[in-house]
Amino acid sequence: MSNRNVRILTALSFAVLWLAGVVQAQYAPHYVKVSIPFAFTVGDKSFPGGEYSLACTPGHIDLRDAQTHVVATIITHSVESLDSPAVPKLVFATDEGGHALKQVWAGNGPYGYELAPSKAATALAKHRSKPPLQASGGGNRP
Repeated sequence: MSNRNVRILTALSFAVLWLAGVVQAQYAPHYVKVSIPFAFTVGDKSFPGGEYSLACTPGHIDLRDAQTHVVATIITHSVESLDSPAVPKLVFATDEGGHALKQVWAGNGPYGYELAPSKAATALAKHRSKPPLQASGGGNRP
């Protein structure tokens, strides 16, 4: 390989590495610190009330406990609202006395994060959407 080709390849390599860093910087997580006064679920995991922080990035959220250990990673998709809160806000779905985290609003714009429903919630919704069973019959007589 000629000296010129080596220089071109080196320059291109540095450009790719630099651009990769710039692209990664576009997805700096939004951190939300919260105090949750009740037990709750995230996905299929249950957690006691307490101090938590959430690191929100496109596509997923890391839930961290008070010692900053990641206790859950949640798949999300973005949601938009014209009336988005100006301060961080968590939205919980309440069903049969339990609380399940449904949305996270970082308080920095019109976009929030919505969690994918848990397997248990999906199964419950499917069960509830089935039509009621009906039975009729006259026995085995003609």
